[in-house]
Amino acid sequence: MPLLGHAGPKSASRAKTLDTIAFPSGPVTTDLAATHTIRTLGWAEYVLPDSTYYYHHAGSRITTDIDLRNPKKLQVVTEFIEKRLPREATVPPPQGWELWLKDVGVARHEVVPVKSWVNHKLRIITSEPPPLVTGEGLIMERFSEDDKLDMEYRYWGFLEGHPAHVPLPAETHTEAMDALKWSYTDCLLPAARPAPPPFAPQECQELMNLLRSFDSTSKSAVVVQTRIVSRVLLRVAQWRQVNYRPDKPLPRDAIKGVPEPRIPFRRALLDFFVGCLCLGIPYIFMSRTHYHSFDEESGIHTAGPMLMLTACACLVAAVVLSASVTFLSLPQLDDVARLTGFLAILFSASSMASSVLALFRYKIEIDRTVVYIGTVGLRHLSRSRVIMSLPLVFLAWAIAAFMTGITFYSFRGASVTSRLDVKHPFESYTHWAVVGTLGALGGMLFIAALMSRR
Repeated sequence: MPLLGHAGPKSASRAKTLDTIAFPSGPVTTDLAATHTIRTLGWAEYVLPDSTYYYHHAGSRITTDIDLRNPKKLQVVTEFIEKRLPREATVPPPQGWELWLKDVGVARHEVVPVKSWVNHKLRIITSEPPPLVTGEGLIMERFSEDDKLDMEYRYWGFLEGHPAHVPLPAETHTEAMDALKWSYTDCLLPAARPAPPPFAPQECQELMNLLRSFDSTSKSAVVVQTRIVSRVLLRVAQWRQVNYRPDKPLPRDAIKGVPEPRIPFRRALLDFFVGCLCLGIPYIFMSRTHYHSFDEESGIHTAGPMLMLTACACLVAAVVLSASVTFLSLPQLDDVARLTGFLAILFSASSMASSVLALFRYKIEIDRTVVYIGTVGLRHLSRSRVIMSLPLVFLAWAIAAFMTGITFYSFRGASVTSRLDVKHPFESYTHWAVVGTLGALGGMLFIAALMSRR
């Protein structure tokens, strides 16, 4: 489970903080920014092993992700701290608080600083200025339970992206270890709860061994340990949201360096075409994260709903298949009615065959070592959703073809030929249509079988 990228060419402890240096007065020009370096202004630059960086001013207790090596951005940040910030809040913030500046500018060279206040003891991030009289109970009473979960998620996202300037409290490390031990116990001895554990057994073992192996005297090891603990507690917050608050998602801007996902035009066009071809059925599976129920007596999660859905699809497909065969045995069918009858047979048989592929795919999903917290494919169709929806898709097309054949047989009747003019029941285009449809369905089932193994 890779928690960090490859180490960059720069060290994580590249710069040191000078607490006694205040911000210079007046505008920061290009020459002044070149003379007074970032370190001279009191900023410490931290470059993480994955090549991301941020800046921290220990004297003012301010952290920013804005690139201060750019003179124009440095000038904007300095003017914001000197002129605008003192009118809205005290600088430095009260003891226990930290100011976080983010850039929300849309244009490439546009810098729009936005401030947030971080409290490491309460583990919250809020846009409201900290109160002058701090009291933990008074502060937390202002927020609801949903707000507390969102702020805790934002806090761990902040600590994951800024792990070098704040020491990790001992109780935080203990909390992460307790979460891993609790999750590992639930995997070994399932409890009577409807929610699966947030970590797989192999994840629990590897993460616990990794957290025990760190040397507390090494600064670089402490940085990596802080990031791992933050990711563990981020997973716990995501697990709480998925299982106990599924109607309200977590904030998407909490994780540093994760942009808003954008769907390419070709992928959006492909999703639209697949959605139309599958009658929109794959979108029914997009809001489903776990396709299993919970047995309270044995404490085991089972694939009850998925098995029931597949069994019902197979049963209905078998009924449609039998009815289509009976339909083809009717006398005096014209070519269109025969064609729709053959299509109904092919679609119903494909529905039963794809049910087996869907069950194999579902077994692969639930047997994965890595547990994915959250939904998959909320913005685009995934292979799993398409494969799991194939039984219903083929069944829908089979029913449509069968109803079309019944309609044509009822309203058009049969074409009557004389004894001298013998007309074959199948025209040439009927042969090619059936063969082409059979080849297309066989190709779809073959591709689905290949994707289900991955």
